[in-house]
Order: sequence, then structure tokens, then C-alpha cells
Amino acid sequence: MDGEQIAPTLTPGKYDDAVLGFRNHWYPAMLSTEIAEEQIVARTLLGEDILFKRVDGLVYAVADRCLHRGFKFSTKPECFTKNSITCWLHAFTYNLRNGELVAIPSAPDSRLIGKRALHAYPIREVNGMVFTFVGDISPPPPLDDDVPPGFLDPDWYTVPAVDVLSDCNWRLAADSGFDPNHIFIHKDDAFLAALDRPFPIANRIRHGDSFHEIEERTGDGPKGLIDALGKAEPVFEFEFECDGEKGRMASKIPPNDMAHLAYGSIEGSIWLPGVLKVAPWPVLGMAHYEWYVPVNEKQHRYFIAWSKPTTDAAEKAAFHDEVINKWKPLGFDDFNATDLVANLGVEQGMEGQPYRSAENLYEGDGYTLVWRRLASKYNRGLQTRRGAKASSTGECL
Repeated sequence: MDGEQIAPTLTPGKYDDAVLGFRNHWYPAMLSTEIAEEQIVARTLLGEDILFKRVDGLVYAVADRCLHRGFKFSTKPECFTKNSITCWLHAFTYNLRNGELVAIPSAPDSRLIGKRALHAYPIREVNGMVFTFVGDISPPPPLDDDVPPGFLDPDWYTVPAVDVLSDCNWRLAADSGFDPNHIFIHKDDAFLAALDRPFPIANRIRHGDSFHEIEERTGDGPKGLIDALGKAEPVFEFEFECDGEKGRMASKIPPNDMAHLAYGSIEGSIWLPGVLKVAPWPVLGMAHYEWYVPVNEKQHRYFIAWSKPTTDAAEKAAFHDEVINKWKPLGFDDFNATDLVANLGVEQGMEGQPYRSAENLYEGDGYTLVWRRLASKYNRGLQTRRGAKASSTGECL
């Protein structure tokens, strides 16, 4: 029936099995600047091929696969009206706004016309990003439930600037993003020298363990974790001995009196379905967001956006230029791009083994384990090839 709401029973799936991510969640598909008026863009999200087109300012998305014989529209897209997409193989034509089959030249009276439709993906375009809902819930849950708190705050201005394809499974990136001890990889980054910023090489919880220090947010709204850096001891140098020879590891910038306090004031958090927020970062008065969006079993899209509190038009324009000309080359090229190298190394090191099978976890992996457990408990279902319905045992780690 028209207007009928579908409310499938959603069973969370194990993080270990989420090779293609979690179904029934919102994900960024691209930056707004990457799709112009009447431009067609093909993207793969969670293993699903999706065709996007901007029409009269709004972005629409349908499955990039004709219902007739499965031809991929983006192979040779044809549009004879701005609101339609025609399959190049047999000219089956669909309405881009809702996926409905509207015409077949060789059978204009076919019983299929008006009765069959491509899967149409809900779209929300906010903060310069095109978010897509990959799932079966109709209507979908609000976007607010799948982005970090504060991201949609109207008093903050957001500038997304990074959208790159990363050659590793999305979980490797998410695990690393929320792990404070991966900061070791950044000790030689040019970013630290440019800002003259002391940065630790390791992080130690002072009291108890990270399992109990991390704060969980599992009520209404987004589900996620907030780190315990304020309760931790940053390590700026470390000495050890091997076969009588002494070794020393240290931050590129020697720590000053404020270094410990500055590091402890940073708050990192991770939220379903896989988005990190760090604030203040990279400087006071700014926030950093990054998404790990599954593409296929061994690739994900890596998005970064920066924001600051302002509603003034002139300040917005200045901040936009600052992000594009300073923080993108400095914060990504000379800092976060290091994470892509590290994550690829983990992907290659696992050599096709099942997820986590090559790991030997230690006392410092509380962050990673708490994130995996929360994601296993509160996701809205596993994604599988061809967009199968969300289903799983729901067993948690």
C-alpha cells in the first residue's frame, strides 16, 4: 500500500562478520562538490553499485543495474529527460526520483511498467556531503542517529575536503582510528614540525584499564564511545635495551610544560556505523571528523571534514579557504595520509586471513575491543553481497 511503513526486525551482527559494513545506516557517498547539476556519478557503497544524479539541485540515487538483464547503467549512461535513466542495452527507462520503470520502447504496454522499480536510495545532503541510506527501513531512521553529536549543529560551519579510496577493509581503519596508541606512526610527520606541536608516541591509562575508563553513549541518538585521554599519561620518549644495546624512541618535537595538558584536553570518539570525531583538533576551536565507508571486502572510502563554530558569512568563507589551503595539505597530506599507509600494511600483513585471526592482543587494546563490542551490539544488521536483508545471529564479541 502507498505510504505503508516497513519496519523489518533488525538483528545486530558480529563485527567480525561485517566485511561489507552494517546495513540500515547512513553513509557519506561523496562530497557535494563532486556532483554538479545533471552530472551522473557512480559509486559503490557496502558492495552495492549506486548511480547518483543531481536534478534541479537535489541528488537522487538508484541501483546501478537494470532490472531486465542486469546491465550497469554507468557503463554507458543515457538520459533522454533530466529525471530519467535509460538502459543502453534494451532502453528500459526509469524515473530517477523513485526508481519506477516508466517506459520500454519495444513493449510500451508491458505489464511491468509502473509495477517494477529499481531500489531508490534515500539521500540527505548536509554540510557539503551527500549521505546515502543503505538498507531496507522505510522511512529510514534520522541521519542524526548515524553521525557524531555536534556534526549537525547549525552554529558550527563544516568544510569537507577529503574523499579518497583506501585499499584496506573499513574495520582496519576504524580499529586504528580509535586506538590512541597508533599515534606512534605520526612521530615523524611534517605536521608536527609545521605546528611546532609536541606529540606523544604512546598512551598509558593511569588508573584501572581502558575498558572501564572509556565512556559509552548508547541511549537515544548516535551510539558510540568517548576516549579516556584525560585520564591517561602521554609518553613522549621511551628507552629500552636489546642485546646490550640501548634504543630510544621519541616525539619529533620535544615536549614542553603544556604538552601533557594539551594532549589530555583532546577528546576522541567513535560512532556507528564507523565515524571518528576528534576535538579540539587540529587546533583549539576546531573539530575533525573522519568516516570509514565500506566499498568492498578490501577497500573503503576515507572522508575527512573540519568544522568551527561560526554563522558569519565572511568567517565561513575565510574558514573554507583555510581548510582547503592549509588543513587539507597539512592535516591530511602530512598527517592523516600516514594512517592510510599503516592500514594498508595491516591489510597486506594479514595476507587474506580471516579478520582478527593474525592478532595477538595486549593490555593496550581495550579501546579496540570496546569499540568492536559496542558495534556488534548496536548495529542495525550485517551487509552482504547484493544487499541481502539484514540478518545475523546477533551474537556479540
